[in-house]
Amino acid sequence: MKLINLILLFILIVQGNVYAADNINIAQSFEIDSKILQQKRTILVSLPTGYEANKARYPVIYMLDGLIAISHAVGARDVLVKSANIPPTIIVGIKSEDRMMDFTPSSIELYKSSGGADKFIRFIELELIPLINAKFRTNTFKALEGHSMAGLFTAHALIKSPDLFDAYIITSPELGWNKDEINEKLKLFLTSSQPLQKDLYFAVGEQESSMIKDQLSQFVSEIKNSSSNKMRIKHDIFEDESHMSVPLLANYHALKFIFSDLRLPTDIIENYSDEKFLAHEASMSKKYGELARQELKVYIPLALGLMKQQQYQSAVNVFKRLVQTYKVDNDHPQNYAWLASAHDKNGNKQAALKNYKIALQKAVDIGFMREALFRTKVTELTAELGLAK
Repeated sequence: MKLINLILLFILIVQGNVYAADNINIAQSFEIDSKILQQKRTILVSLPTGYEANKARYPVIYMLDGLIAISHAVGARDVLVKSANIPPTIIVGIKSEDRMMDFTPSSIELYKSSGGADKFIRFIELELIPLINAKFRTNTFKALEGHSMAGLFTAHALIKSPDLFDAYIITSPELGWNKDEINEKLKLFLTSSQPLQKDLYFAVGEQESSMIKDQLSQFVSEIKNSSSNKMRIKHDIFEDESHMSVPLLANYHALKFIFSDLRLPTDIIENYSDEKFLAHEASMSKKYGELARQELKVYIPLALGLMKQQQYQSAVNVFKRLVQTYKVDNDHPQNYAWLASAHDKNGNKQAALKNYKIALQKAVDIGFMREALFRTKVTELTAELGLAK
């Protein structure tokens, strides 16, 4: 067990260095000349680690106030991807120009440009999303995130275009806009729409005004108490956080919540069956992309435990998932050696030899301590199969 822990630690260290570089650029930017908005808008896009090294498709998080929000969002995304709490995702930040125009659902006299939210939804739906889908490898899963006035817009988008996104992240929203009109729209929406299966995450800082906190609580309660509610909902109140500090924590916890179904259920781990395991992994791959995965500390102990129980085909299935899902950012020789060992025990000597050869070459490339062992395994299997050296 000590050796396994040492190997796992080495794998994690290597994982952190695979894409080391001198220059760090968290996002690319470009302009979109919007016919709907009749102006150019700056768009920021952060691609996940390893994007260029594969052909996988990715979920997309659309962030309002993107110029401000994207830096902390990218950091949260990268930490959560490395820990397999979320799948690798593309983050799209939309730079704000006139927040009162873009994010408000109705016009009021005090702000002459207000009331452009519906137009902004059309811009996102008809121009931005198709462009992102054309320029980048996206899958169908999309989330929208907004804070403050952008939180108001996100709540409005949920009501106005509920099918546009799979998840909505609403942080410290200004729901009191135009005499709390959005609450009446919400009530009408909940009584007239079909049940929706969406993920809704709400957050507010404990130090924010009572008005913002109360308005959000009322909004969330309306949804939870609706007879048509089929949505997964979480509402966090962060202690010692204010209106301007809460977005960082909210983004992190929102992503963990939205993608929480990715985790392998405890029941499958404790009462393993190939059918349940493969069905869960296939479902998550279909929903979140082929690189959606479990933590190393889930796959490896599970597969080694199956080996100990002499369930070798099951161990092969789990180790295959390990190799497939960590190929982009942690293509470690030990992963292939474990898979080779499972194949060997399961009687598939050809597959075992193939994977030991891969493990050996990768061990040579990085100077891994088990190179000699892998070389011995290759020699033994080559002789056993009667193949030329």
